[in-house]
Amino acid sequence: MKSAFLITARLKSTRLPKKILLEVVGKPLIVHMLDRLKRARTINKIIICTSTNPQDDPLVEVAERESVHCFRGSEDDVLKRLFDAAREHKLPYFANITADCPLTDPILVDRAIKEYNKIDSDITMYDSRNGDLPFNCYIIRTRALKKVIHRKKETDTEVWLKYFLSDSSFKIHAIEPGENYQHKSLKTSIDYPEDYEFIKLVFEELYKKNKVFSLLDVIKLVKNKPDILEINTSSVLLKRWRDHQRALSV
Repeated sequence: MKSAFLITARLKSTRLPKKILLEVVGKPLIVHMLDRLKRARTINKIIICTSTNPQDDPLVEVAERESVHCFRGSEDDVLKRLFDAAREHKLPYFANITADCPLTDPILVDRAIKEYNKIDSDITMYDSRNGDLPFNCYIIRTRALKKVIHRKKETDTEVWLKYFLSDSSFKIHAIEPGENYQHKSLKTSIDYPEDYEFIKLVFEELYKKNKVFSLLDVIKLVKNKPDILEINTSSVLLKRWRDHQRALSV
């Protein structure tokens, strides 16, 4: 069974303004992400889920140019935005990740969706508890998300995984990614200027038109050329990232 992929996207970043529109090898990062997701065999619909704030208007233009859908909803309540998009598109479940993950791997997306369809769960994701998984995506059952929407008290839900992990009534399925996908310091999301420099070099090394390199290709690259890895994994930057990752699960 095929699924929709909902990309959580805004242009409000202050550490690296409009980071997902920054260009690499001639394309905005979010377009590279869309190109990669279009290669996922289990995805038949891609929806950019952004806000009604006018500052996010450029994302509507991106969606139109790239022939994907766009949904505009709550600025701060990310969970409500995702739920409203799922309801509008009549989705029983959907895949999700934020737009600041331009190295999204369609192979891992396919694997997660196939696992979801085999296992009865409310949310399926990769097991990243040990902190050395460079990528994750979430497959969410819409009716489970509806429960969260009704139970939660906060309206700012940018950090939302905790709502599922802290409620024992939800069935969580964590996929073991395998040792070949683990790396202690590889950071593939884009949050700081150093991340952008790292991503640019990765694309310069691995990008080929009409082809998609995998996360394993990235891991192999940084093992062979550790100088590239050092660009965005100084002790300070890595600590910031790990603190953020831990916060997602609190």
